Amino acid sequence: KLIMQLTSYSVIPLVVLLAYLLPLTIVLGDRRAGAPYLLFVYLVASAAWAFTSFMVYANYFPEQLALWGRLLPVTGLWAVVAYCHLVCAFTRRHVVTWSVLGYAFIASLAVLAALGYIPQSLQYAGGTEADIYYGQWLYLMIIGGAWFTGLSIFYLVQRYRASKDPQSRNRVAYLLIGVSLLAVFSARIAFPAFSKYPLEHLGHLSNALLISYAISGYKPLDVKLVIRKGLAYLSLVVFIATSYLLMLSGLQYFIQSWGSSIRLAAIIGMSFLMVVLFNPLLKLVQRTIDKVFYGEAYDYRRMVLSFGRRTSTVLDLGKLAEGILKPIPKAMNATQASLLLPGNGEFTMQFGNRLIEEQQAMPINLRKDGPVVSWLAKKDKPLSRELLDVAPEFAGLSEVESNFIEGAEIELLLPMKSDGKLVGILALSKKRSGGLYSSDDVDLLINLVDEAAVAVENAQLYAQAKDRAHIDELTGLLNHGYFHDRIDEEISRCSRFGDIFSLLFLDLDLFKAYNDVHGHLAGDDILREIAQYIVDSIRGIDIAFRYGGDEFTVILPQAPLDDAYNIAERMRKRIESEMDSKGIALTCSMGIASWPTDGVMREEILQAADAALYHSKQAGRNRISLAYEITPSQVPGMGVNGEGEQEVLSTIHALAATVDAKDSYTYGHSKKACQYATEIAEALGYSEEQIATIRAAALLHDIGKIRVSDRLLAKRGPLRDDDWDPIYAHPKLGVAILKHVKSLDGCLAAIQYHHERWDGSGYPAGLEGENIPLDARILAVVDAYDAMTSSRPYREGRLTHQQAIDELKHNAGTQFDPEIVRVFVALWEPLDSKEAGGGMSRLTRKSQRERLNHSGSVKAEGLVGAEPPLVH
Repeated sequence: KLIMQLTSYSVIPLVVLLAYLLPLTIVLGDRRAGAPYLLFVYLVASAAWAFTSFMVYANYFPEQLALWGRLLPVTGLWAVVAYCHLVCAFTRRHVVTWSVLGYAFIASLAVLAALGYIPQSLQYAGGTEADIYYGQWLYLMIIGGAWFTGLSIFYLVQRYRASKDPQSRNRVAYLLIGVSLLAVFSARIAFPAFSKYPLEHLGHLSNALLISYAISGYKPLDVKLVIRKGLAYLSLVVFIATSYLLMLSGLQYFIQSWGSSIRLAAIIGMSFLMVVLFNPLLKLVQRTIDKVFYGEAYDYRRMVLSFGRRTSTVLDLGKLAEGILKPIPKAMNATQASLLLPGNGEFTMQFGNRLIEEQQAMPINLRKDGPVVSWLAKKDKPLSRELLDVAPEFAGLSEVESNFIEGAEIELLLPMKSDGKLVGILALSKKRSGGLYSSDDVDLLINLVDEAAVAVENAQLYAQAKDRAHIDELTGLLNHGYFHDRIDEEISRCSRFGDIFSLLFLDLDLFKAYNDVHGHLAGDDILREIAQYIVDSIRGIDIAFRYGGDEFTVILPQAPLDDAYNIAERMRKRIESEMDSKGIALTCSMGIASWPTDGVMREEILQAADAALYHSKQAGRNRISLAYEITPSQVPGMGVNGEGEQEVLSTIHALAATVDAKDSYTYGHSKKACQYATEIAEALGYSEEQIATIRAAALLHDIGKIRVSDRLLAKRGPLRDDDWDPIYAHPKLGVAILKHVKSLDGCLAAIQYHHERWDGSGYPAGLEGENIPLDARILAVVDAYDAMTSSRPYREGRLTHQQAIDELKHNAGTQFDPEIVRVFVALWEPLDSKEAGGGMSRLTRKSQRERLNHSGSVKAEGLVGAEPPLVH
């Protein structure tokens, strides 16, 4: 009989009573004051109601039936009033008023129950079913319960609509779902089939569990997410169960004639099929439900989710910002999404995207030391507009920042942090529909900023490194490598829009002499001053560069030759007067070329400006020359002027060809050494006569190898000690050969001592430091560089350009003159930039020009074949 009573009527309150142990445990573990205490009261009231209901329906103690019957309506109404009290406290609405009225109503009901008016009768129909009759008091109980339940729903709806904080709205949504379940289950009395069962206890239990979860210290899952996932799983379970039953029904006819083992195998096979199809079907159902929930925003939300995959290799900050901001307005229906990045003491909106693309994004600037940025730097959570308006820490918000926030209608600010450092802020303006951001929206955005933070920091570091790579550290001007990028861009722009520009080359006169007298530190100071004079003399749209050494260049957009000349003359006079006032004998020479008059391609315009600069130098310095005024005969060549010098040049070429032909492994070595040495000499301020001398010395520095055996030159592997004797002797042998050519007297010292070392450990004389002739020190550097980057029989492979440069730097001060190494490395720096996307170096540019101008004469004198490509 007890088992029958338990399963028929009292099982629901008994199960509910036991289930209340879970939320009671959660609340007892929460030591916060306020709402958890009231939740505890509500849970106790609900548990008391479940217990009295169980005692009434179980009828284990018939002699106490009247007592439990009188307590039943009192505990039931207590649960409703306690819940209303909890909601009033949660929403901060008339807590005292309604709690006093509610408990007064309970007290009145308790008095009526004690006097025996409620219930009017209580008996068991057939000995098992409780029949409770309240009479007219039932209407009073229904009205009271409905009033406090409706009041709870009303306050929760108001709180949900007024709240702007997504997390707060999400918690209220759980409470609304709970009270809705409570109302639905409490309406069982309207359905005769269910009116005898205490289903309202299930409503209170569901409500209690949802409340405990919602107001606990943990962040609850987004309601939308729970609903979407729940619908997906429920739909799939219903579909699979229905399909399984239909398949069984369809196979019923065939199964009857099968054996038991075959029937079992068929059932297991269908079950296995359902398991295999579960995950693919779940993804399909989930995608369908998500499209229904999000509508047009679904695809854009998928783009937000795939941000990490789409931008995993992006280092450009602009492209990265586009990847972040482009989908957000349509995914969130936000009027504007902005990316704020640090700079100059502020987080400034550097990138923005509006839902209405025709409108310009509203600017936002937030001080780094302001309350908003400070809060975001300390917290790891979004800052909502609601918190921004009410939290005391934002009371000191400046009027300027407040105006930016109001103007952009900011509703949500999300910090981007990498290793705890705030690297950016994602700001979202209000929704176009006027709605508020849901917890689901915020979770999606948090996932986005977490993924984007590291990418943004890397892009910032890359941008900073790129900017530093474009700047000459000494002068602060743009550098040689970036010059080639900019001139290409200017040519492209002018070609597209039919515009013109001028190019100015500037070289300081007598700067080498100043360096030699006053030292390189003083020379560096002069270069910095010259750079500032250049900047002060040009227009705002002009772009100044340090081309290398004491040479500068300026791109003058939209400037015809007359305007360019006026700017150059202003610059020349400023430099002359400033240097004169300091008692420094420094002036500058300039050359100007105009695009497209003096050249269409980059190399043509550079060569024209360079030729004009050379003409200014030759014409007496401290002057300006225009490229179109220069005749071809005035363009610098190899210093061959006159019949006698042509004969000397022919001799040089013939001897160099002899050496090249003798040692196949070093073919082209003399020509490349000549090219490198010439560039170093020009960078050091050599005169044309001195340059011609070192060119000849570079071409002939290995002429002494003509007496070294072919076997030794081609020997593989390391040389023996006795093998080194003719190698050590080749500089002296070269001098012995060349001393009979009177015109080459100036080359002899460089050739004889180009294997001396800076620390005195070289050969043939063991000279040290500046006792070694300067030309020989130059040849030592270029000879070693080309040897390292070329194939040799005594070693396998060859060094890359960068490895060779590193070796030169490493041995500067021991084997090589440190200053010569510095100059040589500086000449190659733009080529280093080329590997990262920059332009070609001065070395490469000059070598191409010389090939065009002198290839005929070179071949005529015996240098067979084109110059091998430089090893980069």
